[in-house]
Amino acid sequence: MKKALGILIIFLIFIMMIFLQINFFNWFTISGVKANIFILLVLFIGLYLNKTYGFILGAIFGMILDYLFGRVIGIYALMFSVVRTYCRNIREKIFKR
Repeated sequence: MKKALGILIIFLIFIMMIFLQINFFNWFTISGVKANIFILLVLFIGLYLNKTYGFILGAIFGMILDYLFGRVIGIYALMFSVVRTYCRNIREKIFKR
């Protein structure tokens, strides 16, 4: 129940981030490069969630963003899965339990 509530909250945050990305962050560019705030969410998931949930959520979020913003299906999904895995590996090296 606690994990399901956490995943639901993450999905709600993801929906809010889609709204912010479409309506706010697409207007601001630095040398033609737009900010991608979804990387922050994926990094958070990689640091604080279980490996399986993080990988699945990263892939799902990436596929949704591929559908909304991408020209090629799978680029965001692959990128988010790799970023989540890399972040998780760094966490395990820094915080040895």
